[in-house]
Amino acid sequence: MLLLNPSKKFYLKFIQDQPVNQTTTKKWLIATIGLFVLGGCASHDQQMAAESLAQSRAAAIDSKAPYPKIDAYQITQAYASKNTVKLNIIYGGNGRVKPTTAIKTASANYCNNAELIPLFKHGVNYLITIRDVSGRQLVSQTISEEYCDSLK
Repeated sequence: MLLLNPSKKFYLKFIQDQPVNQTTTKKWLIATIGLFVLGGCASHDQQMAAESLAQSRAAAIDSKAPYPKIDAYQITQAYASKNTVKLNIIYGGNGRVKPTTAIKTASANYCNNAELIPLFKHGVNYLITIRDVSGRQLVSQTISEEYCDSLK
């Protein structure tokens, strides 16, 4: 338990009220701070890598947009926002496959795609949004490693 004594020094005390060696306490404190700093740097590097991968994937997809229609669906735009590749798909209406079914099927296909699985493991996510011709959102699905695991 941490107590403040009258001389304004902090001491860590055991339940038995035995003071801890201050040198040992300082070493533990420095080691703990060091681990937090290193852990923060590592997670920042992972986030930066995921963002870079997402930007690269979005640019590759968007460079070919708009794609030819499949049934009543057409990929019109792809862009990255942080570690997420966002795909906008326009639904022209009267398609053989309803948007809710189309997005579920597409999501399952993304989760099983050998090229995308490593991206999910590196923190890249996809957000598929299907809109009608007036731009109103019909359905949307985020595809991530966690989402893919939930399908198994």
